[in-house]
Amino acid sequence: MSQLDAIYQLHPKRYRDKIEEESNYASIENQKQAVLSIGSLGVAICSLIIFLIPYSTTIRGVIAALALPIVYFSFPYIAISVAAERRRKEMERVLPDALLLISTNIKSGTSINRAFLASSREEFGPLEDELRTTAIEISGGKSVQEALDNLRKRVNSGLFQDTLKVLSDAIESGGNTAELLESSAEDIRTSLELREEVKSSIRMYTIFIVMAAVFGAPILFSITVYMAETTTQMWSQTDLSGEASSFASGGSTGLSFEQPDVNTDFLVQFSILALTITNFFASLIISQISNGNMKEGAKYIPFTVSISVGLFLAVKTLLGSFL
Repeated sequence: MSQLDAIYQLHPKRYRDKIEEESNYASIENQKQAVLSIGSLGVAICSLIIFLIPYSTTIRGVIAALALPIVYFSFPYIAISVAAERRRKEMERVLPDALLLISTNIKSGTSINRAFLASSREEFGPLEDELRTTAIEISGGKSVQEALDNLRKRVNSGLFQDTLKVLSDAIESGGNTAELLESSAEDIRTSLELREEVKSSIRMYTIFIVMAAVFGAPILFSITVYMAETTTQMWSQTDLSGEASSFASGGSTGLSFEQPDVNTDFLVQFSILALTITNFFASLIISQISNGNMKEGAKYIPFTVSISVGLFLAVKTLLGSFL
């Protein structure tokens, strides 16, 4: 056993099973190297961010102890899942055309394995490799049902798996495979068109979330922090001792004024943390309502957080310069 394998075996078995399942869907062969590389990169980035936090060493140590394990295990899983989701979308997009081509080849008198092989074209992207692999398995002695079942296990797509299940049942019962493929291709194309219509109808909600989380929240936070800093500065320039003396000489009831204790640095840190958390969940929500898959929103997080925090700092600086 190599050193890489030994380190990988130290990961929890349930975690390894999920990684291997997603790697199979994403067609990633060396998932061990991917897990260690992406996990180490995530830990390095998180460590740099924690080091830049203006807190004491003890607090930063506690944050690191809590955050680093989560980052190490979550980063590889999210990255591999996003790759699997991208591959699924590419295959679903070209699936109707591939089914029609397979149907045409079968109508011309070609066997099912040769029809799959002849239909594995470069324009089909990742589906090309899957069709070729299935054709090779059938030619190598596996039954058509077994080869199609293996194909279903390699693709994490409801549309794809349902189509292959119907195709497998039709071949087993001796149905008209070519006509079945044509009707399935038409149904899949209609389903994909309906998905696009749904995306268009909910696009307004996505825009609203982006405007509120990425643009609205940073501007409001920057105005709040600027007002707090301005108020604190005004209090620091006010002579409160004279006010207290005048009240005392006038026989007042002891009413006095004190400068409010406002930590503006804490407000800035809280604003950045709040914006990070807000945009983290906003990215996941956008992905969920747009694609029906929350994990795909992970690819939006770096952009939404960077834009939001950058806008907050920029507006805060501009307010201080012009006002």
